[in-house]
Amino acid sequence: MINALVFLKQTLAIISLTIMASANAEVYRVIDADGKVTFTDHPPENTDHHIEAVPEADPQQNITPTPESLIENQPDWLKEAQEKRAQATKNKNRDKHIQHQQDKQDWKRSLKAAKANVEEAELMLEIGSEPTEGDFVGNAGGGARPSSDYLKRLTLLEKNLSDAKRHLLKVQRSKPK
Repeated sequence: MINALVFLKQTLAIISLTIMASANAEVYRVIDADGKVTFTDHPPENTDHHIEAVPEADPQQNITPTPESLIENQPDWLKEAQEKRAQATKNKNRDKHIQHQQDKQDWKRSLKAAKANVEEAELMLEIGSEPTEGDFVGNAGGGARPSSDYLKRLTLLEKNLSDAKRHLLKVQRSKPK
């Protein structure tokens, strides 16, 4: 068992040395007369084939740059465009915030006015429902009934109160978020 492990270690060492040696070897690209391309680590001798040395691969070739280095290496026009876009977004957000604040203030004023209209309509109904002279007409049998003018006035005042309450409810539902 121990001999097998020693043999395995020696084999792995030889394989890794072979791979490292071949990784550092020169590579040649050979194109024959028929256009067939062959890659080899030994340049052919005494041949009329086209031979090129293949440049070594850049060890940094497969490394992804960091986001910071990408930002540092951006062209100036791209940096300016990004800054301009960021500023435009900031301005747009600021304008939206200002508009939202203005909408809230307008809504509060509308709500206050709608509540005042309801209070005024309630007061007008209370005052208008007090009978005055001529609001009741006598019956032939000795009683009194409300006149048509009094009933019209009450109906109009009740409608005004109903409209004011409906408007208040509409304003309350339109609250900006």
